Amino acid sequence: MTTDRVKGGYWEQPPSRALATAVDAFWCFTVPATPLEPGRPAFHRVLPDGCTDLIVHFPDASAIGRGGAPRLSLVGPMERFALVPLRPGEVSLGVRLHPGWALSLLGVSPRELRGLNVPAEECDRAFRRLSQRLETSTSLAQAMSLLTEEFSHRGAVATHAPSPRAARALQALRATSGQVRMSVLARALGVSERTLHRDVLDEAGVAPKFLARVLRFQRALSDLRAPGADLSDVAVVRGYADQAHLTREFRELAGVPPTGLVG
Repeated sequence: MTTDRVKGGYWEQPPSRALATAVDAFWCFTVPATPLEPGRPAFHRVLPDGCTDLIVHFPDASAIGRGGAPRLSLVGPMERFALVPLRPGEVSLGVRLHPGWALSLLGVSPRELRGLNVPAEECDRAFRRLSQRLETSTSLAQAMSLLTEEFSHRGAVATHAPSPRAARALQALRATSGQVRMSVLARALGVSERTLHRDVLDEAGVAPKFLARVLRFQRALSDLRAPGADLSDVAVVRGYADQAHLTREFRELAGVPPTGLVG
């Protein structure tokens, strides 16, 4: 999942070199204690990115260090956007895993999590221990430190990794930002398209064609956020048929046209 960063405060922390293959980023999202528009409900838009996240949610940032218990949840690969209510003063920490690494670092198949947001303890009781450790945090910085420490340990003792063939497929999809035909990718890997489909679905939780679509959407969004970006130029560079095609993809995956995210 990727958060629309217009509202609230958002920052990312890159993973250590040892975790860089599996972890895209550690992140933090805070909501101002004062409502942005008093009297009106506020939401932030979460966008599909092909990743799986562990989220640590504190209902009240000011309660960290004073016994405020966090809620841990796992969010699987999303197939379209979600609107999440914003509550003043809340804060969420998270770790975003690259496609293919949920089973290794979370102990659950991303196929089981696809499109879902579930309590982490329902998937792995070990998350109860992490929750208890986070509950003792005296600051947001310490909570983030505990989260990164937890995943450094999980990475060091992981017994599962994507199969070499699936790992090559996922690497190719990321390296091309999804701009590769499945027939071409399967041929390069020396497998059938059916085998490619099964390999990626098993490890990433979504089919390779859909993952490619989401990766291309995310790259187009990143391009559009650059100063002076032109919608038509981005559509051409990212392999969309035309500007209208790009706009349709944004409406389907994000729920709004490109101007709703970068305007």
